[in-house]
Amino acid sequence: MILTVTPNPCVDKTVFIDELQVGTFMRASECTCIPGGKGCNVSRAVNALGCATKAMVVVGGHPGAHVVDMITNQDGIECVPVWVQSQTRTITTVLEQSVHRQTAFFEPGPRVTGEEAGDIVRTFAEAVQGAKIVTFNGTVPDPTLKHLYRDLIPIAKKAGALTVLDAHGPEFALGLQAVPDIVKPNVAEAQELAGYPLDTPAAKWRLIESLHQKGISLVALTLGKDGALISDARDRLHVIPPAIEEVNPVGSGDAFVAGLAIGVLDGLPLSDIARLAVAAGAANAMSWDIGHFTKEQVEQLLPQVQVMNV
Repeated sequence: MILTVTPNPCVDKTVFIDELQVGTFMRASECTCIPGGKGCNVSRAVNALGCATKAMVVVGGHPGAHVVDMITNQDGIECVPVWVQSQTRTITTVLEQSVHRQTAFFEPGPRVTGEEAGDIVRTFAEAVQGAKIVTFNGTVPDPTLKHLYRDLIPIAKKAGALTVLDAHGPEFALGLQAVPDIVKPNVAEAQELAGYPLDTPAAKWRLIESLHQKGISLVALTLGKDGALISDARDRLHVIPPAIEEVNPVGSGDAFVAGLAIGVLDGLPLSDIARLAVAAGAANAMSWDIGHFTKEQVEQLLPQVQVMNV
């Protein structure tokens, strides 16, 4: 079982219109809604790939209840909620279909008290039992929680689970102090951590090597349409995705994490882990809603993924 942790989930709503006319009343032709946040996306992708998953989320208010309901009843995934008094955020994306342009409005995340922070740790210590892999995903809703991943990763390790960290900013830097088994930054997140431009292959590999030196076993640096650089400190791979008709790339990094985690869980060779992760990310980009792809789609893409030793 793969447990995902999302401290800052959201009600992820998309409003479909023809073209935005600022300052007017716009009527939508369609509206979709899914439980958002990076870990929720990972769980949905893991589920699509046929693997067992649980989604732990920090939620509050009616929007929080909506998130839990969607995870449980819409996605069919076991949800582990930690309730806080402050309200879960909503992210509203306006998609202009005539020009395929999206504009997203992010509400602030909830505030979390010291007592509620303790509830997160206690709930996690119970939820992690039986998990083989735990993914720690995205931002925290309250700056006072910036150390959360650093605190939770040792608990997961003690429970015998492998740990995957996919975050940025202070929570990523502090989380690295707990030495997760696997990290998956994108270039912008890794550059923020490194403090120097990652504008050449040499610079990217330098950053990856520095993460290995911290004790991290597997590093995946995602490059968007250019694929990913993946290293286990022995083998270095550049993995290039297949040519697809892209609909929405948002959440493809989370689908990548899902494929990565399943590949590790299944004990696949590094090249096959890389191939599965990139194929899952590509499949995700072929539809609008995040994680709404099938295992069959991923299997069709697998032979088209290029894996090159570096």
